[in-house]
Amino acid sequence: MQLITTCSSFLLLILNLAVVHGNCSNTLASTLIQNQLILLEKLVNVLDNVSKYRCCSTSPVVFHAVISSSRTYDKGSPWIYDQVVTNVGNAYNPSTGKFTVPTKGIYQFNWYTLNAPETLSHAGLYVNGYIKARQAANNNGSTKQWITAGSSMALPLNKGDVVYIKDINYKVQLFGQWTAFGGVLIN
Repeated sequence: MQLITTCSSFLLLILNLAVVHGNCSNTLASTLIQNQLILLEKLVNVLDNVSKYRCCSTSPVVFHAVISSSRTYDKGSPWIYDQVVTNVGNAYNPSTGKFTVPTKGIYQFNWYTLNAPETLSHAGLYVNGYIKARQAANNNGSTKQWITAGSSMALPLNKGDVVYIKDINYKVQLFGQWTAFGGVLIN
């Protein structure tokens, strides 16, 4: 609306200049106004089309949470990252381990896993119950070391989509403070 007001003011300025310089005729003024209105209409259409591709909100959304202490999760159970470090927009729920998309846009997610010696973990990033990405920390050798894995993915999501992490294949034992999940609205 501000753009229309600015363009209208510009049009009136041009008409006033034409009158001051003695170049005003009904035909010239009428043609000038028609051309300006056509250009203004085209500009409004372009701006409407551009707005379809913009993110629905300029409010920041970012979260990062960790599993506070070592835990075991059954196959198919969402991992609950109960210690929230950042939760701008309050879209991450530390009671369920799930992030609910507050506004349509492109989100970048990252997740890191530290699993127990002689175990496997295959962390999957799920959206509305469907797997979108995988990560593997295969620590099934005879060493007594903990193994880490990390992954990241950008996804276009809609308001209300639910994103979470769970193991695809195994019951897992995860080490607290080193197993994390985060995301940010990037567009």
